This record gives sequence, structure tokens and C-alpha cells, in this order.
Amino acid sequence: MHYNFEKMTKSISIEILRHFVFDGCEVKFADVTPLAAPGALDAALRQLSRHRRDKTLRYRFERGKLLSAGVGLLLDDMLRSRGLRERDMRYVEGEHGKLAFEQYPDLHFSLSHSGTLVACAVGDVALGVDVQTIVTARESLVNYIMSDSEKAKLQTLDEEARNAYFTQLWTLKESYAKATGKGLTHDFPAFEVASDGEVRVLSALNPPARFFTTALDGAQGAVAMLEEKK
Repeated sequence: MHYNFEKMTKSISIEILRHFVFDGCEVKFADVTPLAAPGALDAALRQLSRHRRDKTLRYRFERGKLLSAGVGLLLDDMLRSRGLRERDMRYVEGEHGKLAFEQYPDLHFSLSHSGTLVACAVGDVALGVDVQTIVTARESLVNYIMSDSEKAKLQTLDEEARNAYFTQLWTLKESYAKATGKGLTHDFPAFEVASDGEVRVLSALNPPARFFTTALDGAQGAVAMLEEKK
């Protein structure tokens, strides 16, 4: 499936790989490869906010530019269903760099990219999305992400399964850290999340959250939504 983003006579496309609604949170994963076509990146940037254009142009390499523009297009597409446009948004930054819309503080969003993939989640509660191409479970990363019991399980798997399991945990924990706004300052080994078809939280989370995972070709994606206080 391709979604088109039109600007005058120029049509820009990114390939939507997955689209779903999870407990009122809308999520899309896409591939930005079509933005590598001649003139596509410049045309895309003309549709986006000054914030997104400046961020995109700060990337040194072409792939970073394509991912930054692509995630901006994806956010714009999802805002359109709410009668809004990304180019009209004014961004504010939280304590650990989490972005929000100044005009719409109750409209939450999260962005991610890896490889040629981008992800965006939009909803009415605090949320986080993460996408990650399959990575090698190197010791330094394992110690940074995983709890002792997760490490023990990792040792029972063959190399391919190890890398898939590690990447899934990475995306799950990163999505939660994005939802809380703590980002990379979060103590990732302090909580455990396991998946056996459904995601089960194995240790208490404060604040609690609901999770959703999805497998993409050569990548993993995850969404975390903080549960509203009662």
C-alpha cells in the first residue's frame, strides 16, 4: 500500500507497511525508500514544518535526511485525519527531550526510525513507539537493556533467535521509556517484559502501561501506552 502526499503537481509517496489502531492509539510503520527518487526529498520538505526541515537538514548523510523527512510525512498524514497539519505545529521539548505540540498539549505523539523504516503513533494518552531493525545482541547492549532473568533466557536461544528476542525487548523497553518521557535515562534492566504471542509485564511498572508488538521484515516494532490514572 502506498499513501500519497501531494504538493501542487508533485506527488510524494512512502510505503505504508503496517497500520492499526491499538486501544485508541493510531500507529503506522512505513518504508521511506521512495523518497530517494530525484527531487522527492526537496518536495517532501516543502510540505513540513520549519522544525522538521531544520532537523532533517542537520543530518550529514542522505539516509538520515530521508528518515527524518519520512517520519515527518507520516506524522503529517496521521494529523490530517484530525484536521491538522504538521507544518502548522509548534513544538515544545520536555525535560528529557520528548516533543509535544504547544497548541495541543493533550494530543500525544511519538516517532521512531531505523534502517529504511519509520514509525509514528498518535493518541490521547501518553505513548511511545519504537522500530528497530534486527541487531546483534552484543554484550554491552545486553547489559544495558536486559534484566538477569532475560539474560538467562537469551543464553538458551540460537543466534538468530537471540537477536530477534533481544531486538524485541529493546523496542518494548524503548517504547515505554518514550511514553514516560525518560528516554535513554531510563533504567532498562529494572523491569521485564516478555512476549509469548501476547506481551506480559513480568515486573511492576510505575506508571503501568499496555504494550503491543509487531514483527516486520527484518525488524521489530513496539508501542507502549501509559494507563490513565483512576
